[in-house]
Amino acid sequence: MLDDPRIARAVRLIELTPAREMTLTDVAAHVGLTPFHFQRYFQAFMGESPSAYLRRTRLDRAAMNLQMSDEPITRIAFNAGYASHEAFIRAFQRQFSIAPSQYRALAQQARPQPSQAHLARLPQVSVGTRPSLRLLALRFHGPYAQVEDHWRRFAAYLEQIGYPLDQAEAVGVILDTPLITPGEMIRYDCAVIDRGIDVSESALQELEFQAGRYVSYRHEGPYAEIFHAFETVSLAWLQTSGEMFLPDGNGGYEFYHQPPWKHAGGAQALSIVLPLAG
Repeated sequence: MLDDPRIARAVRLIELTPAREMTLTDVAAHVGLTPFHFQRYFQAFMGESPSAYLRRTRLDRAAMNLQMSDEPITRIAFNAGYASHEAFIRAFQRQFSIAPSQYRALAQQARPQPSQAHLARLPQVSVGTRPSLRLLALRFHGPYAQVEDHWRRFAAYLEQIGYPLDQAEAVGVILDTPLITPGEMIRYDCAVIDRGIDVSESALQELEFQAGRYVSYRHEGPYAEIFHAFETVSLAWLQTSGEMFLPDGNGGYEFYHQPPWKHAGGAQALSIVLPLAG
């Protein structure tokens, strides 16, 4: 649980806009530390330097875009913060030991075909516009098998800071895929919709759910089966819809219809919500 307010603010700034030019001095100043002290502090808390964290997460996002879209590699490189195609190729090869074009070809060849069960669920997929929302989030790391434990710890943290759980509307933010990111490094945000309750002294960080077009699908059942829901959208629906996920979107979202911390190990009720281009 990323409950250190300074590290949490630094991580949010680093992740705010993938293509944004940013220096160590900028991030250190944002959290009120010298670059020297910030670098040591971040390394001790996160297990990697700020530059290594920035590079790894941007390249993981680029790999996800290569898997899921036909967007030109030059555009993916720009969205990952690289000024030149050549610099992106070198960085990508260092992280994945393969060129971006080869990675895309292999990933798309290996993409499974949707099953009859996926296709049968297509009528339940819907597309629509959603208004912007402000979220208050706390970052967790670990494989998706730990998500329900994340929610239990998040609820305990909310109680600790005096946040009324009976008013909490839970939203999960998914940033990584286990097909790319090692399990212990997978980022997951537990969040609540901001209803104006003062949390200024806490580690909760503001996030914006941006207004736009989204595809959604309701899942009711164990959280362990959540990836069947994601496959329904990303395999079956995406291939037949002519749509494309927003390449520079802030991951995917899980809007819970009941408190997830109360139903861990049982049936969860939530809608997965993914941003669309255009």
